[in-house]
Amino acid sequence: MKEYKLDIDVKILELLGPSLYTNIYYVLAELIANSYDAGAKNVYIIQSDDAIIVEDDGSGMSYEGEIQTYLGVAKETRTEKNSILKVDGEERRKMGRKGIGKLAALSVSENVLIKTIKNNEKSGFILSRKVDESKKLTALSEEEITFKKIKKHGTSVVMQNPEYSIHKTIKAIKNNLLKIFPIISQTFRIHIITNQDHVIIEDFDQEMITGLGALITLGEEYKDLSESFNFENFVKQENEPKLLKNEVAFSKNINLKNKDQEEKEYTLGIKGWIGAYKETKGRKGDNKDFPDNFISLLSNGKVGEFNILPAVGNNRLTEVYVIGQLHVVI
Repeated sequence: MKEYKLDIDVKILELLGPSLYTNIYYVLAELIANSYDAGAKNVYIIQSDDAIIVEDDGSGMSYEGEIQTYLGVAKETRTEKNSILKVDGEERRKMGRKGIGKLAALSVSENVLIKTIKNNEKSGFILSRKVDESKKLTALSEEEITFKKIKKHGTSVVMQNPEYSIHKTIKAIKNNLLKIFPIISQTFRIHIITNQDHVIIEDFDQEMITGLGALITLGEEYKDLSESFNFENFVKQENEPKLLKNEVAFSKNINLKNKDQEEKEYTLGIKGWIGAYKETKGRKGDNKDFPDNFISLLSNGKVGEFNILPAVGNNRLTEVYVIGQLHVVI
């Protein structure tokens, strides 16, 4: 049977695991980001009676290759060369940083099953908060390495007997995932599966725009979002404040130093959209919900911050109505 050995101080797992995240949706965002980095086109969030499963059809992990990297938690493996991958001809910038996100599932469960398949080779082990000094993880047998949705390649993270729960209704799960993970498209879809239902999220912007009472778009490629803006009391009178504006993308030439400390001129561009809710009553149902007011910041197609409002806001009442997504391109 294969052996799996952590390259990390085992005490960190017990101390860091339960306290790394306190909101289930932050955990799901980290696991979804890992799927994104693996080149997945589909991610499945599966809620069962005794587990929460995040499964993807990404590249999967080989025993001699990616799994060894996976077990080297918190080690920098990213280089400029491997930071970009192509999925269906589209460039995708990897989101992960130093591998801490893979421990996110330990915030939810004491024992997490990691199952993967690549090139018809199956591998699997139990990632646990409690690992002895040998640093060896319990291996899963070939028969135990099964999947719900994938067949040829991908990875499944099974959070057994979770200590945190996601919402019971598929609508609430969908709304929270839309808020916490803004990079969704036809080439990266999120499936939510419960005992009662199955829904697919494949467009972040359109889903969020329909609930707004005011909208500003920046750049031509976001102008089409206006078609989803359906505020019934939209004011068109010339002397009244406009609730819908389509602006050109912001652009400015700036001087920056590159990694070799050479100063060069770059063109900074900012595009995207910012809106305001019609109302906030009844939106945040309980403490599991991700905040409704947020502005996601993406840099060159990569999520920089899920929410910049705490850093740039003044904690005013009006901020609870604000939502948006800004893309910075250099």
